Amino acid sequence: MKNINYKEMGERIKEGRVRLKITQEKLSELIEVSPSYISEIERGSSICSLAVLVNIAEALNLDIETLVNGTNKNNIDTTFSKILDEIPEIYKNKYIEICINISNCFKTSI
Repeated sequence: MKNINYKEMGERIKEGRVRLKITQEKLSELIEVSPSYISEIERGSSICSLAVLVNIAEALNLDIETLVNGTNKNNIDTTFSKILDEIPEIYKNKYIEICINISNCFKTSI
């Protein structure tokens, strides 16, 4: 059984919230909990229920696996898709080109 690192999970929640430019207060309103509870979750000092986690994930447009475990080989496709979705259309090809170049650098450095 895998242990959950609640501090890291809280950091990912905070990153998602900041990415959307919403405050702890706004997130708390969206999921109907107190702002102090959001703060505790983000610091990893409080363990939220599955229901609260689902609500946070929906409010931040993130999947639960990424919130709990971070980016890993099981959810990397979803992660890259979300990144690509957030980029304006005129920059998407440039993003893909950059990813290919980085990949090629890693291949040649081995």
